[in-house]
Amino acid sequence: MERFKYDIERLAGVRFDDVDALNEQLHTHLGEPTRQGLRDERVAERGRLGDLEVRNITLRSPADDPTHATLIFEVAPPSIALDEIIWEDSTIEPPHPDAPDSRPYWSAQVNSAKVVLGLSLDYKTLTFVSISQR
Repeated sequence: MERFKYDIERLAGVRFDDVDALNEQLHTHLGEPTRQGLRDERVAERGRLGDLEVRNITLRSPADDPTHATLIFEVAPPSIALDEIIWEDSTIEPPHPDAPDSRPYWSAQVNSAKVVLGLSLDYKTLTFVSISQR
């Protein structure tokens, strides 16, 4: 668990407009930006975060301000169990009752980024990660 916490803190500390640093942290190659309305989006199919295989990596940022970006990726099975608070002031949220595909998640402020750790329906297994820098 400490290794995962360290990897997320390191990743959250990278400036998201530094695509080379993100590629290095995630052992991947984010593609060229494509315009999606008012935002730019870069994607990669696979990568690694520490010991975890990650998939469907997406970096989204406003076209006029790439420093305010969100990085999202799925964690491939086998994942890790998150059955305890990782960071002080973390909160766990249940699935939203009005959204059929909603899942529980941990939310925390890590450095200057908001980190969301998506969980399986049993509230234990990490399924996705979202890191937003604003």
